[in-house]
This record gives sequence, C-alpha cells and structure tokens, in this order.
Amino acid sequence: MTIQAPAKDTDRYWENVQEGETWTAADARTVTEADVVNFAGVSGDFHPAVVSKPYAEEKFGGLIAHGHLVATLTESIIADLNPKAFTYGHDSVRFPNATMVDDTLTAHREVIDTAVHSDDFGRVDYRYEAEKQDGETVCVFEHLTLVDRDPEA
Repeated sequence: MTIQAPAKDTDRYWENVQEGETWTAADARTVTEADVVNFAGVSGDFHPAVVSKPYAEEKFGGLIAHGHLVATLTESIIADLNPKAFTYGHDSVRFPNATMVDDTLTAHREVIDTAVHSDDFGRVDYRYEAEKQDGETVCVFEHLTLVDRDPEA
C-alpha cells in the first residue's frame, strides 16, 4: 500500500515520515540543450554523445543528456526539502534508457525504508524514478537521508 506524502516539501522529524509514502510530479521538466551544455561545462564531461550532433545522431538519433544530469534534475524536481534532513548518500544509480534533449521528465519518489541511525538522527531511504513522456524509465536511484529525531519523542 502506498501513502501519498503530505506535501512535496515538509518540515518534519524522522518519527513523522512513513515507509510507503509517495509523491509524483508529472510532466515536470523538459531537458534542454542549454541544460546539457551547462552541465558539460560544470562537470567537464564532453562525451561526443552529449556535445557532438553528428556523433549523437549516428549513435542515438540525437543529443542525449548526461546520466548524472538526469539524476540531478530528477532529485531537484521531487526531493523533499525538509530542513530537518540532509543527504547521507546515493545508491544503485541506473540509467536504463537514454534521455534525449527535449524529453520531458516525470519524477516519482517513495520512502522505501526508515530506521534509527543514532540518538540524534533517523535514516530515511527514498527510491527515485524518472520517466520521459512516453513512459520509458530513464533514471532510478536510492537517496539516503538522515533526519533529525524529535527531542520530545
């Protein structure tokens, strides 16, 4: 059973986050050529699949987006910007299909696990998934966070 998260962004302690919560942002972000060029400049990744139109046309039918750009966009679309939480890490990052320039992403987030981490923090693990407009999955990963525990609990 999935539970709709109370909001995309929340201000809550670990004790108030429930395994099974979900959130979806449909048709949330179109990947532009400017996104790809800017990411190449910041990351230093100038693979021809993302910067050479002739190469990309031959291999993929057009320019594709960097996988880590797609992961970054996915997280920016759907991440819970809880001021009581911070990133602990990312696991199992996969790009099962290419994201083309001009593809529009829908992002999904689900709480897949919660556990006590320490006296001060609980751990909340999210599963993120991005699909493009045709329903094809282009990015899947787990985002691990640490969240303040309620001092009153």
